[in-house]
Amino acid sequence: MRVEGIWSRDTPPPSFLKVLGGAWGSLMSRRRELYRKGALRSRKAPVPVISVGNLTVGGSGKTPMCVFLANALADRGWSPAVVSRGYGRRRALALPDPVLVSAGDGPLVPWELSGDEPALIAQESGAMVLVSADRLKAAVEAARLGADVVVLDDGYQHLKIRRDVDILMFQSENHLGNGRVLPAGPLREPLSASDDADILCAVGRHVHPALERLAKGRPLFRLRPTPLRLKDPRSGASWGFSALEGVKFSAFCGIARPWGFRKAMAGLGLMPAAFKAFPDHCPYGPGERDFLEKLFRFTGSKALLSTAKDAVKLRELKAPLLVLEAAPVPDEPESLVDAILERLPPRAAPCFGPEAGQASGPGAAAGGCARPGPPDAA
Repeated sequence: MRVEGIWSRDTPPPSFLKVLGGAWGSLMSRRRELYRKGALRSRKAPVPVISVGNLTVGGSGKTPMCVFLANALADRGWSPAVVSRGYGRRRALALPDPVLVSAGDGPLVPWELSGDEPALIAQESGAMVLVSADRLKAAVEAARLGADVVVLDDGYQHLKIRRDVDILMFQSENHLGNGRVLPAGPLREPLSASDDADILCAVGRHVHPALERLAKGRPLFRLRPTPLRLKDPRSGASWGFSALEGVKFSAFCGIARPWGFRKAMAGLGLMPAAFKAFPDHCPYGPGERDFLEKLFRFTGSKALLSTAKDAVKLRELKAPLLVLEAAPVPDEPESLVDAILERLPPRAAPCFGPEAGQASGPGAAAGGCARPGPPDAA
C-alpha cells in the first residue's frame, strides 16, 4: 500500500508511521522555535520578501498564486521578482548561480535548467524569475537587477531568508488530510507552524470550517479553481471549451492532484477517450512521450489535452497538444493585494550595504539599511 493512501483515512496509520511522524514533527517544531528565538538566524534580503508556501505535500496552488502576485504587484507599480529553488532542475556548470530564468519577457533557459514551475511562472507572468538552492543569493541578485520586491515560491519552510509577509496556502476540500506529520500524514510540519502565517488562502469552492478556526482572526481569502480557456501551447492560439465538443481527445497530467484536473474536465462536460496520470513533476522523457504518441494513435484522438505545467516540458511531443488553462481566482483580488501591501515596509532603495544578507533576529547587529525589517524571523 502506498503511504499516501492512508493520509486521508479516518483509521489511524500504522504505529511505526506514527512514531516516525512524531519524531519528524518534533524536529521541525524545534527548528522553527530556534528561528523564532533567534538561536538560528534568518537573513535579510535587500528588498521586501513575500513568501508563498503550504503545510502539506503536494499541490495547493502555490505556483498560480506566485503568478497572480507577480502580475498584481506589477499592476500596482512594483517591479517583482519570483525566486524559487527550481525543484527537479538539472544543474549546468556553464550557467551562473543563481540562474536567471526570465528577465520579465519569457523563459531564457530550457525548463530542464529551471524546473517546470519556474518555467511556467516565467511564461505566465511578466516578472523576473530566478532559481537557486541559495534563495537569499537569488534575492540579492534580483534586487541588483532592479527588482524591488521578491515573491518566494514554496518558502514557508525556508526559514533562512527573512520574510515580510508569509502566505499559507491550503486545499480547502482536503486541507489537512488526517492531520498528521510525514510520513504518517501529509503535513510537512505540525499544525502549530501555521501560527507564523500572516495571511491564509483556501483554494476550493468552499472554505472548510477548520481553516476558519485556524485563521484565528487573520485574513483568510478564498480562491476558486476557475477554468479559463483552451490553448495551443505551440502557436499561442486559444479557444473556448466548446471547441472540443464532439471531438475525440485523450488527456493526461503529471501534477500532485490529478483528480483535480479530471474534475475540471468533468465540470466542463469534457470526457476524454482515455486518461493517464503521471507522477508529479514528470520529466516526460522519450518513454513517456512515446507512450503519449501511441495513446494518441490507439484511441483515434484528434488531440491530447493536459495542463500548462505539463506542456512546458513537451516541446518534442509528436502529437497535437492542447492545454486546459485554469487558475485559482481570488474572490477578492484587490483586498488580497491590499492585505499584502499593508504588511510591507515603505518602498526604499535596496540595501546592499553591510546588512544585506546578514543574520537578523535577536542579537543581530544593527546596520544602515534603508528598509527596517520586522522584529522576529518568520
